[in-house]
Amino acid sequence: MVMNKINLFITEANGNLSNKRTLILNAIKKAEEYTFPKLKIDWDIDIVITNRVYEFVIPEDGVGGRSYASDFILISINEDKITENILAETLVHELCHAARWGKNDEWMNTLFDGMISEGIATYFESEFVKDKAEKQLFLKTVVERSNEENEKVYEELKGQFKNEGYDYQTIFFNGNDKLPRWSGYSLGYLIVKKYLEKSGKTIEEAFADKYADIEAAL
Repeated sequence: MVMNKINLFITEANGNLSNKRTLILNAIKKAEEYTFPKLKIDWDIDIVITNRVYEFVIPEDGVGGRSYASDFILISINEDKITENILAETLVHELCHAARWGKNDEWMNTLFDGMISEGIATYFESEFVKDKAEKQLFLKTVVERSNEENEKVYEELKGQFKNEGYDYQTIFFNGNDKLPRWSGYSLGYLIVKKYLEKSGKTIEEAFADKYADIEAAL
């Protein structure tokens, strides 16, 4: 199904997800109307929505997303938990990744690169929901993490910023006895927030900035 620049594919063989079609279409519309003008996306993006891939779904939010390229996003949902607003929020996050890759083709090589990439998408997501009552647990946890907690995360990770062989799953998702869940997102969000304050840019102006330029400005 084509919706302006989004080519939507819902995995609904044998009626799978058919009962969520209206919810999905409404969420896509909200995300597209918010993201495309702000980030000046002028190319087509394929989005696959399924309930068949569970490994990156956040249990509390009922959704998870992965952007594989500037024009391909995979979203997996738990149809018993997903809401229209939460799905739209996730789509905004992933569309920001796609937009950045469409305008800045540098690879995420180091932990610092990964944190900035996720920090940009998370900050953009936070702007989308800032006046909304319903937000993902993921986002609330990242944005509301205390300065003390963030300082502990920074002290634990600062020596790894230039590493290319870092433990992505632990740092960005699961955490461990020294790192809380979503630590990489929290630190990335904080770095991006400080960069925007220092540069005077909005997230729409800064989302495609080079990793080296962000690092140099801190």
